[in-house]
Amino acid sequence: MRLSFALQNNKEQGLWVEFGRLSLFVLILLISVISSIVQEGFVNWSILGPFYSILTVALGLHIIWFSFWDRLLQRPLLLFLGFVCDSLLISLLIYHSGISQSLFMFLHLVNILLAGIACRGVGAVTLALFTSIFFSGAALFSPEMKALNFFFLLALNNIAFFSVAGLSGYLSEQLQSVGSELTKTGQSLRSAQELNEVLIENIPTGMVSFTENGDIVKANSSAAQILGLADVATTNFYQLFPELDKAQAQIKKDVKYAAGLDLPPKILGLTVSRIYSPELQAHLSIALFDDLTKIRQLEYNARQNEKLAAVGGLAAGIAHEIRNPLAGISGSIEMLTQTVTNDDDRKLMKIVLREIDRLNNLITEFLDYARPETPPTDPVDLSFLLTEVLDSMRTNNQVRADVEQIREYDGGLTILGRRDKLKQAFLNIIINSYQAMNESSQPKISVRALAKGNEVEVRIRDAGCGMSEATKKKMFEPFHTTKPKGTGLGLAVTHKILEGHGAQVFVESEVGVGTEFILTFPKAN
Repeated sequence: MRLSFALQNNKEQGLWVEFGRLSLFVLILLISVISSIVQEGFVNWSILGPFYSILTVALGLHIIWFSFWDRLLQRPLLLFLGFVCDSLLISLLIYHSGISQSLFMFLHLVNILLAGIACRGVGAVTLALFTSIFFSGAALFSPEMKALNFFFLLALNNIAFFSVAGLSGYLSEQLQSVGSELTKTGQSLRSAQELNEVLIENIPTGMVSFTENGDIVKANSSAAQILGLADVATTNFYQLFPELDKAQAQIKKDVKYAAGLDLPPKILGLTVSRIYSPELQAHLSIALFDDLTKIRQLEYNARQNEKLAAVGGLAAGIAHEIRNPLAGISGSIEMLTQTVTNDDDRKLMKIVLREIDRLNNLITEFLDYARPETPPTDPVDLSFLLTEVLDSMRTNNQVRADVEQIREYDGGLTILGRRDKLKQAFLNIIINSYQAMNESSQPKISVRALAKGNEVEVRIRDAGCGMSEATKKKMFEPFHTTKPKGTGLGLAVTHKILEGHGAQVFVESEVGVGTEFILTFPKAN
């Protein structure tokens, strides 16, 4: 059988075993010194002299072992010889203190027990054998030992030595097995924790944990990216989302998040759950959120397109039916004007013809709206087009001249489109923005065109009167208008043109603050 040191890879536990052995000798020395001082008149130095010499040698050896512990840790045989030396020294202590009634017999048992922990079962049994030899020799040469007591004492102590050796070896193996399992379990837990942290850090969903007061404990990188914050952990969750109720333990809803004054609010799909953290001894809430802004825009556009398609198809059919009788009425009135000689009657007929022409123009405009858009094929630079539209507004006598214009364009803003149609769409939006600022004390419009990957994003924001949620839902419907003389077709046609150019349209508006149109076009290859 090969001798091995069980604590060879655990320096700290090995030091504790060595410290326990040294402590026993120090304790015996202290008790002996105190006893000698208390019973000074009864001290026999012929007995205590060798006793103290043995303790001094033992302490010296252990101090040396401590000094060279790192080297000895890699040499199991030398470490085991240390236990053998202790067994020899303990036997000498027992010899000089009296075999039959020695108080130091338990040191052999402790030494064997520690050897079993340090050197497993093989070391414990081997040390028990050495201990039996040393103790038997000490008993054999002891002057006070009688023949009858000698065999009884040898038998009893050897049984104790080997019993403790077997028990300590078994316990050592069990401890080693449990230690190995704990090490494996610890490694598995660390691996699982590291994997969990990697997954949390790399999922596209934002994740934060926060206390009942809203103080954020931890956040992943996606949370910082979605929220547009460099350090999420220094903020308060309820300051980020003031509309949430702290008392609610479970939340699942869409919330608006304002990333900054110059940025449009985002729509986040938020889920909050509350758990108990044994580590912090407190309740924590876990929030998961995704940026659903584009998804909600697409859903809104899809609903809007369905609604507009239904209304447009119905109205186009009605418009065709109206145009035919209008043509007959117009022709009949023109024939009547040739036979009527009364000036008043002529004036009335001219009014009728003028209104018929206006209805015809309105029907033509609406039929243009209902007609499917042809796919755009011409390259159009949006920066030049927007500049042209804004410059034309400076010379438009029908709108305010004191409106401050803010322009911000990136390079490379070319899309595929129909220039005249796009100009009409942008002009309709910007005219509406100007008209919304008729009562504004600080009229200002900002037009930004930004290149974002494979898309071009146009943002048109005004400081006008804004719209209610109900008005915003109907703003692109045909014949819906809030203006006294409006036809309700301007924004409907605009939406149709933008849709034909593959643009995504999203509108943010707040009453008394203003409105922002966000248009996203696919960039031309």
